[in-house]
Amino acid sequence: MEPQPLTELVRSPSWRRIVAALLVGTAFAFHGAIADMVRVWATQADYSHGFLVPFVAAYLLYTRRSKLPPLIEWPDVRGLIPIALGVAISVAAGTFNIAKEFGQGIGLILALAGVVLLVLGRPGLRWAWPGLAFLLFMVKLPDRIEILFTFKLRQIATDASNFLLQTMGYPSYVSGPGGTVITVGDVRLGVEWACSGLSMVLTFVAMGAAFALLMRNRPIWDRLFVFAAAIPIAILSNILRITLTALVYIAADNQDNTWKWLGDKIVHDLAGWLMMPLALGFLWFTLKIIDWLFVVPPPPERDEVLKVATATAAAHWVVPEREVKDDPDLAPKPKPGATP
Repeated sequence: MEPQPLTELVRSPSWRRIVAALLVGTAFAFHGAIADMVRVWATQADYSHGFLVPFVAAYLLYTRRSKLPPLIEWPDVRGLIPIALGVAISVAAGTFNIAKEFGQGIGLILALAGVVLLVLGRPGLRWAWPGLAFLLFMVKLPDRIEILFTFKLRQIATDASNFLLQTMGYPSYVSGPGGTVITVGDVRLGVEWACSGLSMVLTFVAMGAAFALLMRNRPIWDRLFVFAAAIPIAILSNILRITLTALVYIAADNQDNTWKWLGDKIVHDLAGWLMMPLALGFLWFTLKIIDWLFVVPPPPERDEVLKVATATAAAHWVVPEREVKDDPDLAPKPKPGATP
């Protein structure tokens, strides 16, 4: 099939009907998976950011609209392969209840990739891959991985917060099952599952990925560093939150109920909301450090580029006069009948 201009193709009623039918069919085939994902976003605070992920993915695709291929060969029947694979993975995950939400989410993303490949071809898939990959952040982790990751985050937060308290002169120590309780005198502060920082890590990793994909004017190493720094920044923010909460509870020991109310309602709850601005501040500081350490020269002015290009072309094509004199093949030939 001959390539067709994309601008004409999107105006074609038949193409629009086929795309709409594919999207409706995908939504119907995965309606159970979509309902499960929405339920997880609404009931589990660790995945509440999932409501924003599709909109961020759509914005990523919008910012890459200049990379849409001008010519399209469609339909690309190879798109049926990821669609069938996605349906198979989703059905298997739901039937055997093995990482159900994770498998269904992966199946949905594969099916959407197949739809893009089917109607836009491989060039269209190259345009859409960042948005499709970003959709991974809306998928719930398998339960076993989530439990192990959460428990490890609790231990890290407990040990680091205890170290900060000891550095400040408090006789604190770690106790409790799994080593997730900080004890200072009569004050016992348990780092519960909700305080592990998993929600912060997942949300901030998604934000780091979005920033890395949107910062196209920066070198690739800067973007990779921003993405890699998301996890330690999120963990550090949670450690500071737990340490601040512990300090308030320590100050509230043997005091009136006002201090205890301050620790329960203001510091503990409010600090959770303030973690994201704090983490964003750390990310901004990280970018500033990159700018200070690695100075990127500004792009040359347009006039300077033209001067350099002109000089380069002249040096390449114009033969110097001394070379003309020395090379008999380049010397001007006398006209016929002229006296040399």
